[in-house]
Amino acid sequence: MKKAETIRVEATLVNKRVSSYNAVEGLENPMDMYELDFMADGKPLSFEVSVFEFQAVEIGMQGLLVYQGYNIISFGSWIKDFKM
Repeated sequence: MKKAETIRVEATLVNKRVSSYNAVEGLENPMDMYELDFMADGKPLSFEVSVFEFQAVEIGMQGLLVYQGYNIISFGSWIKDFKM
């Protein structure tokens, strides 16, 4: 399988969403799912992120968004690439 291309684009955070997710109804407690919505080059982009990334940004922030496929690598100086 081919690895997705890494894309760098100037973007604006336009929305933040929290929704509940339950993989198996009734067998586990629902978990919160955090999503960030961006506008970049006139196109909407949405990503699922951790609670830490979600809390680090505010609607209206602008910066360089770097992503690969469905994953954010970084956004401005607020979300940074982190590997263990």
